[in-house]
Amino acid sequence: MNKTSKFLIPLLLVSAGSLHAQQQTLSLKGTVKNSDATVVYLQRFENKIFTVIDSAQVKKGSFAFRKQLPLPDLYGISTERDVVPSYVFLDVGDNKVTIDAKDDNRQSVSLSGSKSQELFEEYRAQRKPDIRSFIQKYPDNIVSSYLLYREWSYRLSPEELEAHIALLSGPQQQSRYIQDLRKIIAVTRQVAVGKKAPAIVANDPDGNPQALYDHLGKYTLIDFWASWCPPCRKENPNIVANYQKYKSQGFEIYAISLDKKKEAWLKGIADDHLTWQHVSELKYWNSEIATTYAVRAIPANFLVDDKGTIIAKNVRGEELGKVLDSLFNQGKTEIGGLKKDFKGQNPISYESTKSQAIVKQERGTFTVDQRVFFSNDYDGARLNGLTKSSEGVYHLQVAPERTPINPSPWYGFQVWSNRDTTIKIQLDYPSGVRHRYDPKVSIDGTNWNKINGASFDLPISSKRTWISAQANIPSKAVYSWIEQVNPAVQIQKQEVGKTALGKPINVYVAGNPQSKKAIAVLGRQHPPEITGHYAYASFVEYLLGNSDDAKRFREKYRIYLIPIVNPDGVDLGHWRANANGVDLNRDWAEFNQPETVALRDYFKREIEQQGRELYFAIDFHSTGSDIYYTVDPALPSRFPGFIPTWITAVKEAIPGYEPLVKPLYLGGSTFTAYSYLYKTYNTEALVYEIGDNTDADFIQRKARISAQKLIEKLNES
Repeated sequence: MNKTSKFLIPLLLVSAGSLHAQQQTLSLKGTVKNSDATVVYLQRFENKIFTVIDSAQVKKGSFAFRKQLPLPDLYGISTERDVVPSYVFLDVGDNKVTIDAKDDNRQSVSLSGSKSQELFEEYRAQRKPDIRSFIQKYPDNIVSSYLLYREWSYRLSPEELEAHIALLSGPQQQSRYIQDLRKIIAVTRQVAVGKKAPAIVANDPDGNPQALYDHLGKYTLIDFWASWCPPCRKENPNIVANYQKYKSQGFEIYAISLDKKKEAWLKGIADDHLTWQHVSELKYWNSEIATTYAVRAIPANFLVDDKGTIIAKNVRGEELGKVLDSLFNQGKTEIGGLKKDFKGQNPISYESTKSQAIVKQERGTFTVDQRVFFSNDYDGARLNGLTKSSEGVYHLQVAPERTPINPSPWYGFQVWSNRDTTIKIQLDYPSGVRHRYDPKVSIDGTNWNKINGASFDLPISSKRTWISAQANIPSKAVYSWIEQVNPAVQIQKQEVGKTALGKPINVYVAGNPQSKKAIAVLGRQHPPEITGHYAYASFVEYLLGNSDDAKRFREKYRIYLIPIVNPDGVDLGHWRANANGVDLNRDWAEFNQPETVALRDYFKREIEQQGRELYFAIDFHSTGSDIYYTVDPALPSRFPGFIPTWITAVKEAIPGYEPLVKPLYLGGSTFTAYSYLYKTYNTEALVYEIGDNTDADFIQRKARISAQKLIEKLNES
């Protein structure tokens, strides 16, 4: 393991706390290569700094430690006393370490004999680390606690952190890392979007105290940085450019440096041409201001309005410019990849929902040259034909399950070859159908990267590569996700019926079983609408999270979660319909299909027969851009103005976001789920549409905020 760059030090610091790891006899033997070092230092985190706790003489290239220590836990190994050490997880048993000084500026440290170190290296080997899966795999190991604290405390929301903590074993939830993480969560909630920024008073470069609230502009960026932080210095030109662009309109910056040497701080200001208000305690990571703002990694920033209310956090790069442009120029630029001129669809008209024949794809492995192979033999795949042109282009036919149909051309297949090569693929659609979803590529079926166009070059090998219109998330994966979303919350799985192909139609129920107040959250009526599922997942994860407001909400409400209304269509790789060739979101008037019948009858039992009131219903979908489809505000409403007020609250929590809202149910027949629930149960209901290409981070952010604001309003009712 190599030494960690110094700007990452804050992510590793922990307070002494309670030492829940048991005192054990450390047995550590080691060798030093390519170095004339005479001493090796063993270090431990104490009082927010690495502290040398022991040293050993190097004799003939060897050294040893034998000492009573809390094990297993993270320690540091170094050949110099006053440097950041290399990190090793020492464990019970015989630990063996090798220090190899490859050059003057870099040492590699390898450790064997420690199970915890093996797990740490397993995590590090992941191309895209998944902390949730790692914790679920190793809930009772200190490495899981450490990584959640070390790498994810600044990436996840407080609610997400609490959900991950709940996955840990009881002893690990009491570890010193998680104790400190809980403190961080508490502080983070005090500096959340919508909260008042804590007051700051610190000295400027001339030694004069400067108060934050004396330097507020129309909008002010509270910027945490340091001259020794490479990412901060890299971001500074972007901040300078935005300052020059918007300072005449009232944009101010109040910068807090985590430097410890005044000379370096002043040189950084001068070198980067930072011509705004600067303050520093010159206390490095002992900064009380950083602690107050829960800043654990830099660069970090908070954007506040003229009253000091936090309206955004950690906006950097292009996003900073977009947010400022939206604030100062009345929303001329949209964020999250939204389309400002998107018009949405017209009011829903009648469409027959009687069963009809579908075009079934032949499942299997296909080749036209015995060199390159394609497969659609898995859930979610769709491949209808294969040819190869004289130019060597592989033409893949993509056809719908029936016609006419909404033009949502879903495709999905695996491809591999006898040897490493690059092929050219052309996706061929029926006449009149345009390319809608740019290909997503994966080597493991889990992590996906986007490429552009219906014609593309693709490197392949003997290992299968996945190609899909959107990330492939079949019904089994959806159910697996929701069944383990938060082990701390009791969720009841209820099979309410069967699909046309005999798959279970599952409803997941949470909240107070005695409550007469209920909400319903529906998803995936149309198979390709993966971005809508992403929003659904983030929305539900907040509802089922460990935040205080979510807990209060679940005490007051019964929550019905239907994450996938159309499992047959999803697993068959359909563009739109179920196994009977029917768009289920047009069957909430005639009820010709088993899926809609099952859900209709379930709601009758749960709402009507149990004497409950359905207060709110939301149906997640995907379309050309983000839009809300609502009930005509002129129609009667359980809580007049509830939906518009909720959407406005979401808008205000996301600087630069301009929601599109379009009434789509104007009265009459209820072809869609949300209109049926509105009319039948007098519930507040809407469709929450996400754009096919909306930014993934924005999808999650908006969905979490939407759930938070919904809870606020329903908790008040």
